[in-house]
Amino acid sequence: MNDNTPFHWLGEQIGRLLRLVVDGLAWVLTHIGSAFSSFYHGLGQALGISPTLTSLIVLLFGLALLLSGLRALFRGRIFAAAIAGIPGIAILSWLIQ
Repeated sequence: MNDNTPFHWLGEQIGRLLRLVVDGLAWVLTHIGSAFSSFYHGLGQALGISPTLTSLIVLLFGLALLLSGLRALFRGRIFAAAIAGIPGIAILSWLIQ
């Protein structure tokens, strides 16, 4: 079979382009994952928590409760602020210690 046809050349060029796109995406995703991992390890080290997914979920939950309490406080709802803020502070203090 003759490999010097235009279709063979076109197939090679499309294959090279696809390979470039896949390699580029793999490089970007690897670096994004590495950046997130480094960020979370630094965050965990600064807060004194273990860098696990469970700790991250508990941290986000505590911050959400604290934010909800602050929003209620700014709206003038003292009781709602206490209901949301006190558990948020308790969770974060338990986590960070």
